Amino acid sequence: MNYDLTILARNFSACSANDGMFPETWLKSASMFIPQIVELIGDKYEFKPKPIDDFINTDSETLKQILDYHCSDKASTHNYHHLYSFILNALGKHNELNILEIGIGTNNPNLVSTMGSWGTPGASLRAFQQYLPFSKIFGADIDTNILFTDERIRTTFVDQLNFDSFLTLQNTFAHPTYDLIIDDGLHSIGANLNTLIFALRRINNNGWIVIEDIGPSFIENWIVVDHILSQNKEIRTFIVAAKQTFVYAVWKLPI
Repeated sequence: MNYDLTILARNFSACSANDGMFPETWLKSASMFIPQIVELIGDKYEFKPKPIDDFINTDSETLKQILDYHCSDKASTHNYHHLYSFILNALGKHNELNILEIGIGTNNPNLVSTMGSWGTPGASLRAFQQYLPFSKIFGADIDTNILFTDERIRTTFVDQLNFDSFLTLQNTFAHPTYDLIIDDGLHSIGANLNTLIFALRRINNNGWIVIEDIGPSFIENWIVVDHILSQNKEIRTFIVAAKQTFVYAVWKLPI
């Protein structure tokens, strides 16, 4: 299969004669970029992930049971229930919160990031609906066939690799801000960063952003991201070591 590498030219081509004849050098430069940035950061950044067990609280098991009941993998495959119960208790689970999850779980086996035909779309949205009795739950996914509406739940289309679709999402939901934004979608750095950029603009004070399912082989991307965002005095950032994967969490400090 042939791929068009010209999209790399903007950032990774060379200001040299005959550069256009050797697009493979653009690909090589692109592949080197993040490791080189990590090398430049060097000792200025200490990679010290926070164990997710540090977030264990008295409601961890309650949320796990609800997530398991609705067939979400956030507690069964992962152990994210510790983090989410901590966050939601801090926000006040009986308050009127706005929760947004990007990626509600396609079960179409022909789509990227599928859960497989056995998956349950919208499982975590329904779990949050139950755990947060007074909150509004929003969800978005690229698979329009799994979108649905229920009591206090609304969903819409989003393509994480197209930032303009986040603006359409906001129009559909009448421009709310959010107390918790979750990225459980494509799990690629480009998709993650579009979601993160959007989320940083729409998260409330004292709100949280959580990027799920970061594989160990991708952690260098997040070392770079964290080195940048940790300079922002309005937020606190955490690389969280969960079961099998890492999670990136951002807490926007209260005023």
